[in-house]
Parts: sequence; C-alpha cells; structure tokens
Amino acid sequence: MKKILLLALSLPMLICGRFYYDPNGFVNDISNTSDSIAAKMHTLVERNHENYWLNNLRTFKTYPINWYGGNHVNLSEANAQVQTRLTHEYPRNVPISADVGQRMVDLETYNVQISNVGEHYEPSATGEITNGHGSIYFAKGQVLNPIGDVNINGQGFLVFEPERDGRMILIDQNGQVMHNIALYHRGELLISEDVTTVIPKDLRLLKTTDVKHAESAPQIKYEIKYNGFVDDNMEFIYVDYAAGRISKIFAFPKHQHIINVNGIHMKVLNATENNIEYILLN
Repeated sequence: MKKILLLALSLPMLICGRFYYDPNGFVNDISNTSDSIAAKMHTLVERNHENYWLNNLRTFKTYPINWYGGNHVNLSEANAQVQTRLTHEYPRNVPISADVGQRMVDLETYNVQISNVGEHYEPSATGEITNGHGSIYFAKGQVLNPIGDVNINGQGFLVFEPERDGRMILIDQNGQVMHNIALYHRGELLISEDVTTVIPKDLRLLKTTDVKHAESAPQIKYEIKYNGFVDDNMEFIYVDYAAGRISKIFAFPKHQHIINVNGIHMKVLNATENNIEYILLN
C-alpha cells in the first residue's frame, strides 16, 4: 500500500513537472526540501517511475549520448601559419635605369595567415525543422559543429545544437536531417515522437573543410636610392624601414662595376652625377 501511495503521490507531480535547461542539463522542476528517509524514498520512486513513464508511456525516448568535450576539436585556428611573401620579384640580368633620389631597389612584403579550420558542416539549403517544441532555422553557409553522437537502434547519429538553446537535431551517416527535435534529460538525449516537418524534405548537413587566408597590406622593408657622385664616389642610401627608418650610406669608386649595398649585389653599367644604369645580380 505504501508503494502504491507513493506512486500515486508521484504521478501528479511528474505530469505537472516541467523541464528546463541549466548548465547541468534538463532537470525535473520538483524540489525536495526535506532530508528525511521518506523524502529520499519519494525521490527514488519518482525517478524510477519517471524513467518508465518517459520510455514506455509517453511519446518520448531517452538515449545515452557521447558528448564531445568543449568546442569541437575540428573547429580551431590554433594551427594557423603565418607566411611572409614578396609582392614582386626583382628582374635579373635586365638593365635598369634610375635617377638621383629615385628608388632603385625596394622590398615590399605582406603577411599571409593561413588558418585550417578543419571539418565542419553546412546546411545544403536555407530551411527549417518544426514540431511541437518550435522551429529551428538554417541558413545556407551557416557553420555547424557536432557536439556529440548517439546510437539509436544500432544506427549512429551526429548531434548538433544549431541555436544554442538546448534543442538538438540529429543527422545520419549521409548527412540527412532526422525528422525530430531532441532535448537534454539527465545527461541523455530526450527524443520526442511528435510529428516533425523538415523544409526542404531533403535538407542535409554537408561536411566541408575550409582553409582561411588573411593577408596584410604590403609593407616596405627597405629601399635603396642612388645619390649621385659625392667626393668622387658613387653614393647610395639604404633605408631600413623594419628597423625604424634607419639610413645607411654606401660609397664606391665611381668606376667600380660590382658593388654590394647591404647584401644587394649589383653590376653598374654606367653611372653619372644624375643617373645610374645597373643590373641586379641576386
């Protein structure tokens, strides 16, 4: 009689209890304020009966889920690589003319950040899935990542939470969206058998792999300018922008043909007080 009485007391509370989401998942909104043995027995009976009620009488089923910890490991830009590239190549073995004060040689570079964001899923089309719990909307190009997987009757499904509100969708191994909206329940997946509509009917989540490039604006690292004849020498000004616009002066006898300006090798074909003709050697 006591068991029957306890079950009778529990049933109305179960039916009236509601589910709500908190960081620990969905819990039944029935508080126990007493630590007495009777209260503990009531809770035990209530939970056992609730599980039976959910899985056998109501149009719900609960399934254990393999939750993925934290953000999905595939969605990460931690493995980003930064490469420095030249904006142009200097001509080789081609005579070049420059006037005094004109930039002869410069190095412009830009940085390219290459981020492999790994595998993720995108809806095949703009659409929605709707049942008694509401609607979940999808936009083409939206990035979705699985938060877990679940086995239902021997078939594996990936679990997604598109709107971050506790409502889940499942896809099969072909990416087909399951006609259902699931919820959390005591760490498991609570799946309703309510009639669900998917628009379009063949809505899928497609696995994609994305590589993102981010380029900086070109920046001048250094430049070399011809400064004419100074004290009967060919004079060159090397400006190092990377070091804070530091200028260095390099001078060579005006009849010297092979010169080295801070690592830049040139062959001088002709030089006057006003201009120079040269060939880059490296």
